[in-house]
Amino acid sequence: MKNITVDELKKCLSSSLLVDIRSAEAYGHGYIDNAVSFPEPVNIEELVCFIEKIKPEKVVVYCTRGLKSEEVVNILTQYDINAYNLGGGYDEWLIKHYEDPYCEENLYYSRQMVLPELGIAGQNKLRNSKVMIIGAGALGTSALMYLAAAGVGTIGIVEGDTVDITNLHRQILYSIEDVGSKKVEAAKRRLESGNPYINIISYDTFATPDNISELIKDYDFVIDATDRIETKFLINDACVIKKIPFCHAGILGFYGQVMSWCPGDNPCYRCIFEDIPEDYIPNCAESGIIGAVSGIIGSVQALEAIKYITKIGSMLVGRMLRFDGLTMNTRVIKLPKKNDNCKVCGNKATISDVKNNKDNYKVKQRCSI
Repeated sequence: MKNITVDELKKCLSSSLLVDIRSAEAYGHGYIDNAVSFPEPVNIEELVCFIEKIKPEKVVVYCTRGLKSEEVVNILTQYDINAYNLGGGYDEWLIKHYEDPYCEENLYYSRQMVLPELGIAGQNKLRNSKVMIIGAGALGTSALMYLAAAGVGTIGIVEGDTVDITNLHRQILYSIEDVGSKKVEAAKRRLESGNPYINIISYDTFATPDNISELIKDYDFVIDATDRIETKFLINDACVIKKIPFCHAGILGFYGQVMSWCPGDNPCYRCIFEDIPEDYIPNCAESGIIGAVSGIIGSVQALEAIKYITKIGSMLVGRMLRFDGLTMNTRVIKLPKKNDNCKVCGNKATISDVKNNKDNYKVKQRCSI
């Protein structure tokens, strides 16, 4: 069985027939230039007929890592075909992709680009996308770390707070040296030091009815990483009005929940929870939180954004993930249908502009505990 390296292949591409035996899905997300697809299980007779019709100088067969393609090459040589196995397979070619203008950058993402669901096409979608995170606390810092590492090209951070020493056990972007610093500045510094290929835009402000529509308007996806219920309703309403997909999450103690919304006949956050309750809504400072829970839930939010951008997998649209960190029970609950009486997306919606409906984003009463 004869092997050929990626460097050797580059020199003989024009005279070689490349045969990709990965799945059709993997091939659809990226392949070596001019390669033909013969997905496993390979129909050898059909492949041999194709090769004899083309009559190339050499045939180079590749799979993901260069293992399964060895078997095909061994069989082809029995037909007196000048066949070679690409050492390291598509993974190796992807890492050393000479013609890609983002070759060096792709090394950074190579371990996710080899996923058949993602490939070069998916990575390019991430590179060209814009995601906003509202809130750079426990949820936000976890989501930010993974969105930046995944290569989301532009990430917006909306946060008006400073780093406090009590944040550090769960807000993983910050260190003791950041205490007293603006969160957006500390987050931008850390994220850019970890990935020089992305653009971080910081907004040193809190989201309000006056500014949120302007903040989110140019983004493809929004992550609600706040810990105030008023702001959660505000984010929902602004995104629904602007038809911008978003992911909500909430955490408390050992528990967390996540749901997403995309334009269409889908229930939004207000469809489910209707309005701000007229009673006490605890937050992390008052009721406590285990940092690992925020890491889990924030990571799910990042994954929802990645899936939306790359159009892979199934999002939590019309569903809610509930996580119990004490028992490790995880449930995905099917949500009720879109609420026809919803104030923002119902048939007789009363909220069409958050700026002119500021009273909808105030807690009417807070009870003591």
